[in-house]
Amino acid sequence: MWKLSIDLGSSTTKIYRADTSNGIVLSEPSCVAVVGEEREIKAIGKEAKNLIGKTAEYTSIIYPVYEGEIVDMRLAVEMLKAFFNRIGIKASALRRAQVLMSVPCGISDRVLSQYKTLTEECGLKKVFFVEQPYLSAVSADAVLSDSDPVFCLDIGGGVTNVAVVSADGIIAGVSMNIGGNNIDANILAKVARVNKLKIGALTAERLKKEIGSLALQARGTMVAEGSSIDTCRPSATSIQASDLTDCIRVYIDKIIEYATAVLKQLPAEVAATVNRNGVYLSGGVMNIPYLPQYIGAKFEMRYHVCQEPQFASVLGGGTVIRDKELIKAFAKVTE
Repeated sequence: MWKLSIDLGSSTTKIYRADTSNGIVLSEPSCVAVVGEEREIKAIGKEAKNLIGKTAEYTSIIYPVYEGEIVDMRLAVEMLKAFFNRIGIKASALRRAQVLMSVPCGISDRVLSQYKTLTEECGLKKVFFVEQPYLSAVSADAVLSDSDPVFCLDIGGGVTNVAVVSADGIIAGVSMNIGGNNIDANILAKVARVNKLKIGALTAERLKKEIGSLALQARGTMVAEGSSIDTCRPSATSIQASDLTDCIRVYIDKIIEYATAVLKQLPAEVAATVNRNGVYLSGGVMNIPYLPQYIGAKFEMRYHVCQEPQFASVLGGGTVIRDKELIKAFAKVTE
């Protein structure tokens, strides 16, 4: 029987197979290219993302999951079905599969209902929904007990989850619509404003990944290509790593502000434990150099970064779905 852990992210969907030693079997952009008013599907996943900024006006790139919510159910269903097909799982096997799906911290009944509908439309019968901070804690090898709460901060593409969790539940937490996509948009806007160069979303993302840094004296250079705002002709300019620091910091500071508000809700004994144990960091944004150190300094506490922060949720889900006791403790089961 297939056992799957799914992280249906706003930017990237990841699937982990827990019944074999295969591990992560899929990591693809959560986007769909559609054509015309009928929105006929042209491409899904990597193929769709490669079309961003390169399509004719009648082709659109849609992200069916936006800031943790399913905003286009039909395309979300078709996208997830396509991903299942790519990993070789047939419809008959889906009906028997056990699936764990990561959902945002503090998910509302309305949004949870969306996720339930999505999995039912895909033919899944047995699905466990687990709030993301639990999965990050498990992935980081943090020991969850009633007496030792764990402070988790996960920054994804469209959603950031921050929570203090224990074996007894989430003590305090919040999900916020801030993430790596905001940083990309800020980079795009700054290059247009300062360098007079119009670049695409893919170029902004590449700038962030290749030279983005929160080092005090960030070093690195990358040539960005696009269209000159002054001449409307193809052009290129050299971007310095130091030019991007503020684009990153402004959103990290906002996240820290919200996380600090969560910490202020903690009872004194819980706060003392959190201060002693430090913060557990995950999410793809943690791959930006010196970002974990920056967060640790802001909180004035130790920090622990998951070994593969971009895969923390799906890897934690893979561990949980193998353990009946963990499933019983953390998951909500569809009827």
